[in-house]
Amino acid sequence: MIERKYLAVITDQHITEPGTRLYGLDTNESAKRVFDALKMERLPELVVSLGDLADTSINPNRETATASEGSYAHARNLLDGLKAPVLTVAGNHDEPELMEAAFPSAWESHKDGVSRYFFYGTDLISVDVRNGPGATGWISAETCKALDETLSEAKRAVIFSHFPLFDLDNERIASGLSLSNREELAPVLQRHRDKIVGCFSGHLHIWLSGVIDGIPVISVPSSSFGFSLEPMSNEREKVSDVPCGYLLIGIGDDGSLIMRPRFHPGAKS
Repeated sequence: MIERKYLAVITDQHITEPGTRLYGLDTNESAKRVFDALKMERLPELVVSLGDLADTSINPNRETATASEGSYAHARNLLDGLKAPVLTVAGNHDEPELMEAAFPSAWESHKDGVSRYFFYGTDLISVDVRNGPGATGWISAETCKALDETLSEAKRAVIFSHFPLFDLDNERIASGLSLSNREELAPVLQRHRDKIVGCFSGHLHIWLSGVIDGIPVISVPSSSFGFSLEPMSNEREKVSDVPCGYLLIGIGDDGSLIMRPRFHPGAKS
């Protein structure tokens, strides 16, 4: 029988200052529900947060708003009691220095925007592509090189990023919500595609999965609220009331990967 070890993947909690709301929604309460459920889970030995763990209600400009010290302190309180280590990936609404102070890095190594953690025969690799304007990602040549080197050393790998790294089935995602210089990263991913058992991203607030260029690609939904992003559409995203939660991922000793979604109600007004 295949032996498996489990980790949980969460993203886009958008925890704000205590007593405040985002888009008129109580994202703090929805985050609390998900964190409480994680604390009850017996399987995950690790939690990966794909970004926008915290946010702010102080700055009304959603293109430039980044989390405050109070938001991270509240997030830290909500996560208190979680026994599994948390690997954080910064999102466009995160403030990396404040996030690091509240959640000291649990990654085992870090170089030029690429972080690494060895988990049950698999390299968990995060890629920082937060260098683009607003809500669009961009990867530097140094980060591409570091990822190439890290994948060269790996037997098998799971890649995590805040922004989608691939061209998905939506014009709005392709032009304004994902990695803008995908052509720079594509050769690296193609070179190592036989090693990559999954590529997970946040940011979009939707469930989306498929296989692109031989690589399993998964968009993890927000634990707080969803966006409507219809296939092939170029319409701007709207906040929607859809099932939210997190992913429970099992990595087998044979390199296989199992995903189990855990559904929870999203943030309410």
